[in-house]
Amino acid sequence: MASHRQPLRAIIGARLRELRGRAGIKSQEKLGHLAGVHRTYVGRLERGESGVTVDMLAAILAAMSVSLAEFFRPFEQVVRPKTPRKRD
Repeated sequence: MASHRQPLRAIIGARLRELRGRAGIKSQEKLGHLAGVHRTYVGRLERGESGVTVDMLAAILAAMSVSLAEFFRPFEQVVRPKTPRKRD
C-alpha cells in the first residue's frame, strides 16, 4: 500500500486505479459508464483530486465486483487527516 505520508485522497485514488486494472477495465470512461458516473469524476478520484462518499465508493466498487471490505483490506495504519475538524 502507498506511503502513509501521502494524502488520503491520493492513497484512495491509487487503490481505485489498482483495482480497476485488476478488474480488466482498461479505461476510466468504461468504469464511469459501468458505475453510472462521469469519466472525469473517475479520473479526479484516481488522481486524488476529489473526495468520495461511502455511497459513491460502493457504487464504483460494485461496477468492478469489488467489496468495500476488499477495498479497505490494505489500509492497516490509522490515518489522521491534516486538518481535523474541531467540535465544541
